Amino acid sequence: MTKPLLRRLLLLLCALPLRLWGAEILVISSYHPEYLWDRSYNASLEAHLGSAHHISHFYMDTKRRPPEEFDRIAEQALAFYRQVRPELVVLGDDNAINYLAGEIAALGTPVVFLGMNENPRHKGLVGHPMITGVLERPLLKRNISEMSQLMGGIKKALVLFDSSQVSLTAIEDEFKIQTELRVGQTLINSQLIGDYGLWQEAVLHAKQNGYQAIFIGLYHTLTDDQGRHVNEQEVLAWASAHSPVPLFCFWEFSVGQGRAIGGLVLDGRDQGARAAELIGAILAGAQPGTLAPRAALRGEYVFSESQLTRWRLTLPDKWRYKTLWRE
Repeated sequence: MTKPLLRRLLLLLCALPLRLWGAEILVISSYHPEYLWDRSYNASLEAHLGSAHHISHFYMDTKRRPPEEFDRIAEQALAFYRQVRPELVVLGDDNAINYLAGEIAALGTPVVFLGMNENPRHKGLVGHPMITGVLERPLLKRNISEMSQLMGGIKKALVLFDSSQVSLTAIEDEFKIQTELRVGQTLINSQLIGDYGLWQEAVLHAKQNGYQAIFIGLYHTLTDDQGRHVNEQEVLAWASAHSPVPLFCFWEFSVGQGRAIGGLVLDGRDQGARAAELIGAILAGAQPGTLAPRAALRGEYVFSESQLTRWRLTLPDKWRYKTLWRE
C-alpha cells in the first residue's frame, strides 16, 4: 500500500464515529430516570464505560406503574432492544431481570444484571452461559447494630418498607419470615406498608409505641387513598420532618438534609462500578458464564451532618475517617 493511500485511509478512519470502535450497550432500568438509585449506578456506568462505548437507556418505570402493566412494558423494552441491536445489555434491578434476562440471553446477547435482591440460583442465572451480574444485599441487621452503638443503645426499633416485591425480598433475605426479632439488645419490628396514610401513622406513632429509632427502607411504591402513586421525595421529606425519633436508612439515596441521618448503607455507584468490571471483561472476550455473579461492597458509612446535629448525635471517632458526607 502506497503512503498517500495509507494516509487517506487513516484520515477516513479518524472521521468515522467513535462507536465503531466501541460497543453499543443498552441499559434497561426497572425504574425511572429521576430515581436516585438509577441515577447513581448510571453515572457510575457512564464514568467507567462512556468514553469508550455508547450507552442507550430504556426505563420500565415499575415503581410508579401498576404490576398489571409490566408485561406490556417488557414488550416495549424488547422492541427497543431490537431497534438498538446492542452488543451487550445491562438490566438494572429485579423487575427488569425477571422479565427480560432469559429472553434477551436466548437471542444471543450477553446480559449483565445489577441490583438483584433475589437469589440468582432460584432464577437459573448462576452458570448461565450468557448472563452474569452484581447482587444487592441490604445490610439490615448490621446497620441496626451499628446505629445502636451510635445512639448508646436502642431497645426497640421500627423497620419500615413499602409493600413492593423488592421490599418483601429484602426483608425475607435478612429477617426470613419473622416480623419481630432481636439484633443484639435491639428488638426489631418490621412492617411492609403500601398505603401512604398508614405509613404516616406508623411514623407519627413510633415514639408512643415504644420505638427509639426508625430505619426506613424502600418507600417508592406508596399510594394515597385514591390509589395514586406518591412521589418518593415527598414521602422521605415528610418522614424526616415528622418522625418523633431518629430516622436512619439502608440506602445512600435517602441520606441528607431534610432526609435521613444515614447509616451503614448501600450505594448505587458501587453497583455500577462492579457491573462495569464485568462488562469490560465480556467485551474483551470473556464468556459471561465463566464470571460468577458477585456482591458489591458491603456498605459504606454515609451520614448527614445536619441531621446528626438535629438529633444531637456524635459519630464514634473510629467511623470518622471512613465516613462519607451527604447534604
